[in-house]
Amino acid sequence: MSTTSEPLHPVYAIQGEDRPWVDRAIARLIQRVGSEGGGAPERFSAAEDVVGDVISACQTLSFGGMQGIVFTHADALRAADADEIVAYLDDPNPATVLAIVSYGSLPQRLQQAVVRVGRVLHRGPGPKASARERKKWLEEHFSQEVTRLGGRVAPVVTRAVVERVCTEATDAERTAMNALLLTNEAEKLVAYAGGAPIDRDMVAVMCSEHPEARVYELADALVTGSVASAFDRLRELGAGDDRTAPVVIVNGLARHYRALSRAQELGRHPSPDEVSAATGIKGYPAKKVAEQAGVLAPGAAAQAVVRLARLEIDLRVSAQRELGQSSDDGQRFVLECAARDLIDITRGHTAA
Repeated sequence: MSTTSEPLHPVYAIQGEDRPWVDRAIARLIQRVGSEGGGAPERFSAAEDVVGDVISACQTLSFGGMQGIVFTHADALRAADADEIVAYLDDPNPATVLAIVSYGSLPQRLQQAVVRVGRVLHRGPGPKASARERKKWLEEHFSQEVTRLGGRVAPVVTRAVVERVCTEATDAERTAMNALLLTNEAEKLVAYAGGAPIDRDMVAVMCSEHPEARVYELADALVTGSVASAFDRLRELGAGDDRTAPVVIVNGLARHYRALSRAQELGRHPSPDEVSAATGIKGYPAKKVAEQAGVLAPGAAAQAVVRLARLEIDLRVSAQRELGQSSDDGQRFVLECAARDLIDITRGHTAA
């Protein structure tokens, strides 16, 4: 996507497992729209909003120049909803730029419509990649992130970081989670190295083994409604040089609650085998999801997924994230507010 000579298209599909790159691509597009008179973009999520509201926003006339619409979690689109967007793209508002964000390809007719009238931006191994190909891609991703940040790392150290940090990348969502983790680790390691090549000793000091497991502990505390444990886990995740980026925490929680939502759709007390078949999660995590799905009130996990979709947006653009003496303080406050809401949902209350 050129930021100078290429005219803006009415729609962009921004896709792939490389979530840090996807976030940067969205930011560049928003900046470009802003340079042509647009203000802050409206943001919608397929996990929270109805497609009709997205289309209405796209069709709204803008009197100040271009307007941007960001529509995330488009993997959740049903075919009928996708067809509504296809119909809009037959005659799109020339003053609107719609960004449709997903891990993988969109429903076929919508993907074809974007190719016809807009542009597809993709970065990642692709939905059909094998586990081995995904692991190789993650190694390349980490190396590229280190280089982007001004650091240096040898292939043997790159492999050690991936082995230490990442869980098995069996699908697009898991690969995207690992990519976020690796970008987080690259930022810490490059800063710690201070211009020297990253080595194994630095990795041992700075990188926790499988940090997603710590996010899983937070999810466990939230689902069981343990306020003290939940806030203890949040403080641990945000402490010192070993802190975990808020976007990594949110993505880990969202993945867990989506699994819980699918498990609750199976009935009141699904078995671990049923959960595995429905979600692809296996072993102990599947057992925990089965147990927790039976504890939560019907529909609570789906409500939590909606709250987490809003949390992702709040971390980017809400006024709350500007509170405190630094952006870290603001993001932590946004996370704590969401944690309180998730605990209320566990207790059968409706989140604000």
